Amino acid sequence: MINKELKNRSLSNFRSYFEIFKTFSFLKLFLSLLFLIIFPFAIFITHFLYRDYNNTLDWNYRFQLTRVQLMSIDIENHIRDHLLTQAKEKTHFWNGNLESLKENNIFNVCLKNENDIEFFKRQKTFFFPCSFENAPKNWILLYDNGMVWIYSADFLEDHLLDSPFSEPSESIFLVNQDSKFGISSQIENNFRIPAEWISVLGTHTEQEQSLPKIRDIQLEGKGFFLSSFPMYGLPFHLIVISPKEILLEPVRINLVRNLLFLSLLFVVTLILSAWISGREMEDKRKLNIIFREFPHAALLYDSDGEVLLSNPNLESKISISTLATSGQNVLQKINAEAKSFLKQVSQNSNVFANTRIEEWEAITMDGDLIYLEIALHLWFLENNQTTPRGTLILIQDITSKKLEFQTEMVYAKQLQKKYLPSEKISIPGLHFENIYMPLLQVGGDYYDFLNLGNNKYIFVLGDIVGHGVQAAMMMTVVRVLFHQIVKETTVPGEILLKMNEGVRTNLPDSYSFVPFQFLLFDFNISKIFYGNAGHPGVVHITENDVVDIPERLNPMLGILPTFSPKIKEIKLSKGDRFFLFTDGLSDVRNNRNEQLGNDELVTFFISSKTNPIIQIKETLIEMVKNHSQGASYPDDITWIGIEII
Repeated sequence: MINKELKNRSLSNFRSYFEIFKTFSFLKLFLSLLFLIIFPFAIFITHFLYRDYNNTLDWNYRFQLTRVQLMSIDIENHIRDHLLTQAKEKTHFWNGNLESLKENNIFNVCLKNENDIEFFKRQKTFFFPCSFENAPKNWILLYDNGMVWIYSADFLEDHLLDSPFSEPSESIFLVNQDSKFGISSQIENNFRIPAEWISVLGTHTEQEQSLPKIRDIQLEGKGFFLSSFPMYGLPFHLIVISPKEILLEPVRINLVRNLLFLSLLFVVTLILSAWISGREMEDKRKLNIIFREFPHAALLYDSDGEVLLSNPNLESKISISTLATSGQNVLQKINAEAKSFLKQVSQNSNVFANTRIEEWEAITMDGDLIYLEIALHLWFLENNQTTPRGTLILIQDITSKKLEFQTEMVYAKQLQKKYLPSEKISIPGLHFENIYMPLLQVGGDYYDFLNLGNNKYIFVLGDIVGHGVQAAMMMTVVRVLFHQIVKETTVPGEILLKMNEGVRTNLPDSYSFVPFQFLLFDFNISKIFYGNAGHPGVVHITENDVVDIPERLNPMLGILPTFSPKIKEIKLSKGDRFFLFTDGLSDVRNNRNEQLGNDELVTFFISSKTNPIIQIKETLIEMVKNHSQGASYPDDITWIGIEII
């Protein structure tokens, strides 16, 4: 009875594990553990094998050079002894001068390309092939003081076969200095170096031939170590070819062992993944209950953009699946946005933040307009992880907040409109135009143009820190201050000092620094007075195309308790143009985060010197729109263009 119950329980557990294996969550978890456990171990094994490989190569390098050096000395001594013995016993095959060599029927044909006195003087001693009695044969030629000796290379071929310093699997090549011919230990090739190896040896540079060296090469899909050593007493080069696979056999054995261990680790990871996945499925059921009780609509996605958990109901109990925006179902659009967001992050995690917030307009089935705030958040298993597991999207109904904000903004816009110039004033001798584009419905940029009386006119531009209603309120304070001050005095320096005192006294600390500039035209004395307090300079273009952009002459208003004002005087000249603008104009950016920039604006103003001011204004507006490519402006934009006529 107990055995039967035990059997049923085991069968039930097996079925539960089998069901887990079929779930998509198990596959994702298994791949995650594969990446977290097996992959780091594989990296460690790779590093270990790489180090073992390098140690093996290092040992081979030192051992090979020593062994090849001993072999080189042995072969060089053998050649010297043998040639000396044959010279004494006069057992060489042939000797004579170059003229008699040309008449020799056996060697003349074989040496026709080398039958040059300069070649013999340069080479002195070299190997060459030449058939003898209809059989291929290798020879050694020795040249000295106009005389030529030719020896059979049979003695050297036998020595290469029986060298005490070589391994059976290796091939030994002894080549001339020019690497075009040599003899080898390969009987099957008539003791000659195969053509494919000749092409490889020909790639040696002159420097490589003069120094001991080991190279790792590939030939016909096989790896070899090429160990070369020059014979310093003879014009030959010794090269030993060792198959790489024999040398690296211990490394291969270690690789097999570690692959077996990795396979075992893979099986353990598979079992562990199933257990963790089961726990995760239970946690997912609990999390789903929490999602259902969440006050906002929420959707949880995995890294592939597939929905894990969802609560489609807004605070107003309206389901987002019943809403439409831009002719598309809201839920379907959110699913597409989730995949797009994750794709953007995976392609470039340095550009996109972990959170993105948008506002959408949506229509209910009854035709009512509501506003939604869509907040996309990346989520991670751990706080310090850099690879997101997916995205969490929260959807809130902000209709009431939006309407309240719009009401406040309409009121603020109407209020600010009363404090900004409602219409242009007529100024004899001047043409001017202006552009005012607040970031929101109201902004913090202050501009004005006033008739000061006594044939004096002033154009002013200020930039309050921030945007929106608060910045607009501070702009109103600055405007009231300025109007009061210019009623008291029209002296440029006094205007700056009184404005500085007023800003420090009447503006709160967070808004107490104001970039400010003005142009005061005095037609009585045909002069223009330019005052600047920390604002980007006016662009002054003369009729002769001379461009002057004065630097910030004075500190921003409010920074210092007082200062000695610097005022620039400019002669009133017909045809001169002045362009004042806040930094919001030069900071306009496109989708690639590229600024419009001061240089581009100055170039545009210069190129438009023959165009009327009104045309420059219209072209500038189009220029800003085209550069931004639909991207929102980063700041309020204000511009004033003036021409002296």
